[in-house]
Amino acid sequence: MPFTISEKSERALLGLFPRAAGRADAPTWLVDQLVEAELHRVGFPDPTGAYQALALNQGSLLKEEYDLSTHGHAEGWVMEALVVDPVELTVFNMHHGFPAGDAALKAMVAAMKQVVPRAKVVRTHTDGFAMLLGPTADTKLDPRFLEQLREALPRAVAAVTPTPSEPMRFTLGQLRLTVVDPPNWQVLGPLVWAECERALMIARRAPFTDVLERKVVLDGRLPELPR
Repeated sequence: MPFTISEKSERALLGLFPRAAGRADAPTWLVDQLVEAELHRVGFPDPTGAYQALALNQGSLLKEEYDLSTHGHAEGWVMEALVVDPVELTVFNMHHGFPAGDAALKAMVAAMKQVVPRAKVVRTHTDGFAMLLGPTADTKLDPRFLEQLREALPRAVAAVTPTPSEPMRFTLGQLRLTVVDPPNWQVLGPLVWAECERALMIARRAPFTDVLERKVVLDGRLPELPR
């Protein structure tokens, strides 16, 4: 029996994905979009090899990080991160084509994992990444990581660039985020995403090698009631 959807669901899907209107393969395309989004949400890597932001903002990517931290300790739950963003990837795509751009992104992620193998690499936006160093990474920020990334990233991109080109430049930054008294792990993903994006914007404006320190107090613990 062929798979069908109701007219109500079809209208809703077309509202969510207006690009499907007029496509001959619209039903299949719409289902593929939903399946892909759900796979990313539950933590399947995208074609670059990185987790999608959906896994961070809506999925359970940080549940284990929260559980292993004994719910944040008294001083706070800590997540360190390296943020990575290629400069002028749009220009790279114009010169070499989108397939080459996709190959470059995949090569970048592979290089990040070589520098810090236990980091969780998250694609925070189209061409921006965060290398998360939480409890599962068993690794702390090290100044050597920035130097290694500065060498490894351009070399990895050059290896998949179809024609000779100027070395790709990168914006790099470091973040140490402390969240005091998080009530549960669900609140952490959006905070980590937002602070990684903030760290990247600061690094773009004024490149620096220091660690950006951020502290968020949530006061998630319930006070004891008077007896």
